[in-house]
Amino acid sequence: MTSSVTPTELMAPHGTVAALDKEQLRHILGQFVTGVCAVSTRFEGPDGPRHDAIAVNSFTSVSLAPPLVSMCLRADSTFLQRVRTTGQWAVSILGNHARSLVGVLTAPASERPPVEQAAEWSVGPHTGCLFLPEGPGTLECDLHLVQTLGDHVLVVGRVLGADARDTDPLVFHRGGFTGVAPLR
Repeated sequence: MTSSVTPTELMAPHGTVAALDKEQLRHILGQFVTGVCAVSTRFEGPDGPRHDAIAVNSFTSVSLAPPLVSMCLRADSTFLQRVRTTGQWAVSILGNHARSLVGVLTAPASERPPVEQAAEWSVGPHTGCLFLPEGPGTLECDLHLVQTLGDHVLVVGRVLGADARDTDPLVFHRGGFTGVAPLR
């Protein structure tokens, strides 16, 4: 199915933007391939330090100098509130072998096991946040900027430490997970 919208169709009277059909927009944006990451933070719970983690596909590089990365989180996210409070987080770029972990990290918090039991985590030396040592890469970040954008919040982190491995990444495309095929 091919669909196109011309700039004229998007413009309503007086230069305002007409409302887009959410399903059409979701379909169009689903054509864009994104990587998948596990993002974790460490926070103080009633019984001492605890960890939380979620899966995101809105992660991207922002700057090399200074080293900045970003992700977008729902404005009502408990995880977002924890990152704002702690000021630190870690990113694990997921490998193709970690598909089942995404299901765990995207389930409602009340329906999933403690994050410490969800995978074979390591503890980051810079933040104390959990990361996965088997994926294509990991980063530890200090909170640099938070900016509300619509129903999401842009979270920018300054990279404190990073590590890379030669592992195939997990990618999200057209509403499902896939791997990366080598160019021939």
